[in-house]
Amino acid sequence: MNLLQVVPYDSHPPRMGGDHRSHGLVKEFPKHGDTVFRFCQGGSPKLYKSLNIRRQVTIEEGYVEYRHLHPLHEAAKAPMLLGYPNLFAGWTLRYASDGLRDRISEADAVLVREPWQFKTVDELTPASTPIVYSSHNVETERFDEISRPLFDDWTIDRVQKLEQYAVDHADMIVTTSERDAEVYRNEFGSTATHVVAPNGTYEKSIRPHNPDAEGVSQLRSRYGIAPDATVCLFMGSDYQPNVVAAEHVVEFARELPSVEFVIMGTVGNSLDSGEVPGNVTITGYVEGDFEAHFDLADIALNPMTKGGGTNIKLIDYFARSLPVVSTPFGARGIEVTDGEEIVVAGVGDFSAAVARLDSQPDRQTKTGSAARERASERYTWEAASKLLREELTRLNSD
Repeated sequence: MNLLQVVPYDSHPPRMGGDHRSHGLVKEFPKHGDTVFRFCQGGSPKLYKSLNIRRQVTIEEGYVEYRHLHPLHEAAKAPMLLGYPNLFAGWTLRYASDGLRDRISEADAVLVREPWQFKTVDELTPASTPIVYSSHNVETERFDEISRPLFDDWTIDRVQKLEQYAVDHADMIVTTSERDAEVYRNEFGSTATHVVAPNGTYEKSIRPHNPDAEGVSQLRSRYGIAPDATVCLFMGSDYQPNVVAAEHVVEFARELPSVEFVIMGTVGNSLDSGEVPGNVTITGYVEGDFEAHFDLADIALNPMTKGGGTNIKLIDYFARSLPVVSTPFGARGIEVTDGEEIVVAGVGDFSAAVARLDSQPDRQTKTGSAARERASERYTWEAASKLLREELTRLNSD
């Protein structure tokens, strides 16, 4: 199978949740002799900052990422700085496609990540070639919750029309959860084939929690955390729903002054370090000692109240055997039971739930082990990729 994947920017190596899903869903294809060509419509800020502007990157044999770095693509992304979706992506892709038509003509199937891209790609794709909408979120829900300073009504109307087009014209829709699939069926009237490929983690990341791992003591020293202090971890990218959750974490820290809180990732860029209490550490983007931060933590936090899809961070916590306290919204779409693989609490009860879990080390261990088993059984990128490949093979044979 020759699979063409169309995404909004460079995705490898993965950095954010969307990158991991883009990569994770196709990572197993080359192992079966298939080819994957990922067409990236522009680059990420990190790509340009690093000056690593290679146009074509071979990830492995049969798996290539091509980055179309064009000024039109980057200019169209400017409204995203104000919290708007990239609604002009389809327009710029129509006028700056750099070989996309040839790639479509060679593809056995086309996988499109964004509804803003879908209409243009669909119009370029022959009717005989299956086109798949790979939904990361129900975008109409996600952007309906995010305030925008201007053109609010126009924006949500445009989001609805573009997402409706993708749902109506896709030969197959891939969602992160059965809940999202039901939204497309019931509210969008979808009659397409639906495949639920859950967000996940990599099999290599599934492991026991190891607070004595190399690097943990150095992190405690670097952050000024006492050897016997309880550490709660929240991680996320600089994305408004994550920022809201991080602000909740800061409030929990004020309510639990004897507990240390670590906020990891670019979400910290939107927090004023001068306004947080002394028991909060904002790390910024972490790369080299990423794994050590999971072992530094005793409890992981997922106080999400907004957003779309399912939370990849939750599965990443599970994979490292961390007990997680999550809001009901944060656990949406994940098949877990409160009190077994996870502790569920509303924002108002969150600090009390963390304090109770902190006082029960045996429960922490039991919950973390159950979470790791759940991730291993149900939530890996390898399993999701194999499932997608099987469904695309079936779609091509119909």
